[in-house]
Parts: sequence; structure tokens; C-alpha cells
Amino acid sequence: MKNLLITMSGGTTSVINATLCGIIKAAQESTVIDKIYAGFPGIVGFMNEATIEVTNLTPTELSILKTSPGSASIGTTRTKIFNEQDLELLKQVFDKYNIGYFINIGGNGTIKQTKAIASYMNNVFIAAAPKTVDNDLGDKNFDELWYTPGFPSCINYWHNKMQMLDNENIGACANDKVIVAQTFGRETGFLVGSLRMYDVNREKPIILLIPEDQTSTEHIMSKIENTLLKHNRAIIGICEGYKIDKYEYVYDQTNQIMYGSSTTSAMQQLINLCNKNNIQARGFNPTVDQRQNFNFSLDNDINISYNIGMEIINNFKLGKTHFFQTYTSSRKYKTIQLSKVSDYSRNMKEEWVLKNQFDVTDEYIKYLSSFTKIKNDKKTFVLGKVYER
Repeated sequence: MKNLLITMSGGTTSVINATLCGIIKAAQESTVIDKIYAGFPGIVGFMNEATIEVTNLTPTELSILKTSPGSASIGTTRTKIFNEQDLELLKQVFDKYNIGYFINIGGNGTIKQTKAIASYMNNVFIAAAPKTVDNDLGDKNFDELWYTPGFPSCINYWHNKMQMLDNENIGACANDKVIVAQTFGRETGFLVGSLRMYDVNREKPIILLIPEDQTSTEHIMSKIENTLLKHNRAIIGICEGYKIDKYEYVYDQTNQIMYGSSTTSAMQQLINLCNKNNIQARGFNPTVDQRQNFNFSLDNDINISYNIGMEIINNFKLGKTHFFQTYTSSRKYKTIQLSKVSDYSRNMKEEWVLKNQFDVTDEYIKYLSSFTKIKNDKKTFVLGKVYER
């Protein structure tokens, strides 16, 4: 029998370990897999022969793993796309550890990395598993990959944080007129657009700065000023990749911008702009908290992520290899050959964005509601009475 290698790449989610758990559980029950290794951290760790063996995790350990957020379980890494010399070294380590099965959990960069490895190793069963809170991974019609595991839980996280920010803004708006909250999402507005889930009836002073609807700072300030005239306060959601002013970016080894490591942020640039226009603003930028949270993971998100892991092993047993595992809009698990995955990055659909209105459409809310059930709403005492959503 051959051994299994599992690795994680890129940023994490609060449900990534559910996929890891599903893989391990199904592999333990398999008759074709012997030992189960994890590269620590990721594929780079494995190339340096740094591994964790997870073959004999107990049911208790697996149950804890399933609901543990983040990549601390086996570690994650970011690295350049391997050249032929790197791939040959990797092949030698695969042979040394008798690896016959390989699963890489990650986003866009991970798929590219997995494709490179798959093109070099025809004698190894290889699969990529999806994860990203950004939801920017998948087909442009959102059919083959309905949403990315981790995205629903991050929506739930932001719904609860919006309640906190609204509560703060109501109480402190005599001084801090504007609160600016920055979401992940790179150059896509899936997450910042999901903030509308907190106020679907559009009763609150919420402004959403969505990269797919980039506009001028003059237009932004006009919107803020009009919102303050009407409500005397404003909550602004801004995606990390939204352009307010130029600043120096830091890049990772795949030449991707690392917004959280750069000289400033879109949030800070907007705060500076507000202050310059005599509007006192305060920022909220949770960075890793939105993808590492312990309290807002959704059961359905966990279970789908877990099942994706199990499905990969089941497909290996059926003889399938060199594939990307998905969960479709028809609620079915599907494999897509890696050779057919060329550009698997996506943006919001045009019909989901209210152009020049700093908002999303009801169609986008309908899309989010189809797989996200918000939980953890709290009763609050607001302006002299109990407020219940």
C-alpha cells in the first residue's frame, strides 16, 4: 500500500480543518492507504522532510480537529510555483516516503501549484481541495463551485461584527461620525458586499466600497457627507483591495499583493481622507480574526468542508486522479480535471453590484442566503429600549 500526503497552502479559514478531518477519517477507513502524513508547514515543510504523521488520530482527536479553526493543525505556507528542479526534488521525497496519494488544500495559488506537481507526477493520485474566505475561487457562473468553504462562516462573523460596529456608532457618533471596517477579499467584493446581510431592508447608514465598483474619492466623500446629513453617522465597509490612494505594497513569492503586510491599508487611507475633510473617523481592521475566529463557524460550512475531504478519498478509491474537488450549486460533489482548470479566479457578477450606489443588489443577498444561515444575533439596549433584530 502507498502513503498519503496532505498539505495546506495560503491563507486559512475557520473550517479548513474540517476538510483535513474528512480526509483523515476516510483515509483511515480506506484499504488502499497505509500511513497518513502532513507536511509541516505545507509542501515546503515536506520538501524539507518536516512531517507530522496523523495516521492514528483517535475519534476524540478527530472531533476536536473538525471544529478547530485555522492552520495551526499542520501549518500552511506560501511559495513560488515550482520549476523542474524543485519538482524533481519533491519527487525524490515522495519516493522516499512512499507517497502514492497527495491532497493540497488551498485557493488559486494552490491550484496552480497542484497543477504543476500533477504535470510532473503521473504515478501519484493527486487532488486539490478548495478553501478561501474570499470566495474568489471557482467558475464565473458559480455552478461548479457554488461557494468556497470558509466563506459562509466569514459572512456570519461579519454579520455579528456589524452589530457591534452599529452599536458603537450609535453611541459614539457625536464624536466618531464614521467607522470604517476593512474586510478581506483582495480585489473582489464578496465579503464586503456580504455586510449588507446585516441590514437587508437598507434602514441603516451603511456604505459599501466594492472593488467591482471602483469610483473616485470625490464621489465617495459626497456619499459620506449625504449619509451624515441624513443619519448623523455612517458605517463604511471597504475591501482591502479598494483603491483610495497610492501606497507601497508588499508581495509574496507568487507576486501576489499581501495587503496585511503593506505600508498602510485602504481603511487607513479612507480614514485619512475623512479627517482631511473634517469628518472624524475611526477604523476596524480585524485582519486574521475574520478567518481564524473560534465563535462564528457555521455547522453547514463545517459539514460541507468535511464531506469535501471524504469525497476526495472516495474518488481516489474509484481510480480518479489529478482533479479539483468541488461542491456545486445543485448541492452535489463534483470533480474537475486539473488540466481543464486554467483561470479559476472570479469576481462578483455584474447583476450583484448596484453601480455607483455603494451597495449590492437583492440578487446577491439571495445568493448569500441560499447557503448562509446567520446565527448568534444578540439583543441590545439601544437609545432607551431593547432592540431585537
